[in-house]
Amino acid sequence: MEEARAILLRRYRFSENSLVVIWLTDRHGKVKTTARSATKPGGLFSGRLELFTVAEISFKSSKSGELHSLSEVVVETSALLPSTYSTILSAAYFSELCDLFTEPMHPVPEVFALLERAWGFLRTQSPSRRAVTHFETELAKSLGIHDPSVPAHRSLASVAHKLPESRPRLLEHLSESL
Repeated sequence: MEEARAILLRRYRFSENSLVVIWLTDRHGKVKTTARSATKPGGLFSGRLELFTVAEISFKSSKSGELHSLSEVVVETSALLPSTYSTILSAAYFSELCDLFTEPMHPVPEVFALLERAWGFLRTQSPSRRAVTHFETELAKSLGIHDPSVPAHRSLASVAHKLPESRPRLLEHLSESL
């Protein structure tokens, strides 16, 4: 049984009642888990697998493959993000970047710490273009691809070949909300 502090990046249906849940963890990097009966009312994971949740998780490692079995989730309710459109859009973009630049079961504590700091910022302040640029710069530094002569998003795009499609919409929304 493995345990870790984790942030829920993505989730999608696995079967009628089960989900695949992708976490960024402090100890194991990106972890893909199955949450059986997650969509059943009153189930073990009911209400605990919301996007951007910060939690302590336990999972059973798969002997073959990268899809592990989620055993337990203890949500940190003090770490919930405000449900404003700007905050959700920013959190989604930051999560997409972290998902894009991490590999399953490859520890990246500096990326986890960056995302956790971003969540702390989003809990107390409204997102801004400056915050997005700062996140991109810090991510590029963490990955060892930061070039001060080039905007961070271009460094990231040169490695990933394409940034998440949510970036232009996020920047446009943040410009409109000034």
